Amino acid sequence: MKRLIQLLFSVRGTIDRRTYIIAALCLVALKYAIDHTIAMHFGVPWPVTVYVLPANGFNIYGIGGVHRQMFWMLWAVALPFFWAGISLTLRRLRDANMQSGWLVFFFVPIANLLLFLALSFVPSADPEPTSTTDDSPELRPDAPLFGFALAVVLGLVLVLFSAQYLMQYAWGLFLGVPFLVGFVAAWFLNARRLRSTSETCVVAIVAVVVMGTFLLGFRFEGLVCLVMAIPLALPIAIGGALVARSCLRYRAEHLLAHSGRMSMCIALLPALMLVEHRANPEPPVRPVVTSIVVNAPASTVWKNVIAFTPLDPPKEWMFRTGIAYPIGATITGSGPGAIRRCRFSTGDFVEPITTWDEDHLLAFTVAEQPPALAEISFGSAPLHTPHIDRNYLRSRHGQFRLVALDVNHTLLEGTTWYQDYFWPQAYWRPISDAIIHHIHTRVLDHVKADAEASAAQSESR
Repeated sequence: MKRLIQLLFSVRGTIDRRTYIIAALCLVALKYAIDHTIAMHFGVPWPVTVYVLPANGFNIYGIGGVHRQMFWMLWAVALPFFWAGISLTLRRLRDANMQSGWLVFFFVPIANLLLFLALSFVPSADPEPTSTTDDSPELRPDAPLFGFALAVVLGLVLVLFSAQYLMQYAWGLFLGVPFLVGFVAAWFLNARRLRSTSETCVVAIVAVVVMGTFLLGFRFEGLVCLVMAIPLALPIAIGGALVARSCLRYRAEHLLAHSGRMSMCIALLPALMLVEHRANPEPPVRPVVTSIVVNAPASTVWKNVIAFTPLDPPKEWMFRTGIAYPIGATITGSGPGAIRRCRFSTGDFVEPITTWDEDHLLAFTVAEQPPALAEISFGSAPLHTPHIDRNYLRSRHGQFRLVALDVNHTLLEGTTWYQDYFWPQAYWRPISDAIIHHIHTRVLDHVKADAEASAAQSESR
C-alpha cells in the first residue's frame, strides 16, 4: 500500500512510459466508475463524453447550478485524482527530459488528452552524465521564450476558467492570475542565470499586456475593462516576478524539484478560485450621493425630476468609452406604483416608484436595468461577457430629494444604492462610485438647466 501511495502521489523521481500508461488508465476507469455511481444516485446520466465534449451547460461547472450536492461530491472525489494526475504527469515529463512547464496542459480540456498521448509515446531520456561540479541541469537557450509563452497561455486559461466557467470576477482573477503570470515568466527568465530586477519586471509587464491583447483580440473581454484592470494587474505581476527571482536566487536544491513545486503552486490557483466560488460572498449595498443647488422653486424642479427632456450628446470623455449614460426619462402614472423609465445609451432602467412626496422626495426601486457599458472590441457585433450580461454593477434603488433653501433656490440631491460584484472591493469601489457620480452629475446638470429656464420664463411673464 505504501508503494502504491508513493507511486500515485509522490512528486519526486521519475516514472517510465509503461507505468505511466497503466496508472493513468486505471485512474481514469476508477474515476469514471465513481462519478457514474454518484450521478446515477442523483438520477443524472453520465456519459463518457462529459469529460471531453459535454453538452451545453452539462459539465462539472454547469451542474453546480442544478445539483449543488452532486457538484460538491464530484469535486471532493476529483481532488485526489487531480493530485495523482499531476504527480504522474510531472514525473513522466522528467523521465522524458521535457520541461515541467508542459504540465500546464494537464488543466486544459482536450489538450490534456493530447499531452497524455504524447507522454505515452515519448521514450525515456538517456541518463545525463554525472558532474562533480554542478548537478543542476542546464536549460535550453529558448527557456525564457518558452516560459513567457507558458505564462501567457496559463493566464488565458485561468481567466476563462474564472470568468467564463465560474462567472466570477474576484481575487483569484484580478490578483492570482497576474501574480502567477509574472511568477512563471520570471521563473524561466531567471532559471538559467539570474537577470536584473528591471529585466524581471519588464518580462512580467509584457506578459500581462500580451495576455490582455489576446483577450481583446479573441473577444473574450473588451478594451474598457482591460484598461481599468491594468493598474491593479501590473503591480501584482511585478510582485510575482520578483518573488520568483528571489526564490531562484536562494535556491539550494535541484532545479527540477523547484519546477515540480512551481507546478503544484500553479494547480493551487484554480482550487482557490473554486473556494471563492463556493463562498459566494454578497457585496454590500453602497450609496452614492450627488447634490446641486438649482436656482428655481422646488415645485419647478420637481416637474423636471419625474421626467426630463432628452439630453444632449455627452461631452465627458468617460461616456465616450462605451460606459452607459442617461439620455432621457419618462414616467407613466403618478404617485406610488407609477413607472419611471430612465433611458440610457444601452437601454432603459425600469423604476417603479415607491415614494411620491411631491416637491420633496421621489424614491424608486430598479426592476430592470440595461448593460453597464457597450464594450469596445474588434468587430461590429456586441461583446457578451458574464459581467455585462449579468450586470455585475447592479443598481438596487434610488431617489431624488428636494430641499427648499428659500423661495427661489432648491437643493437637489440624487442617490443610487448599488452592488459591485467585482473584487477586491477596495480597488473597484472608487471606480464604480466615480462612474455613478458622473451619471448623477449629467442628470442633475440637465435638470438644473431645464428648471432654471422654466423659472426664468415664469418670471418674464
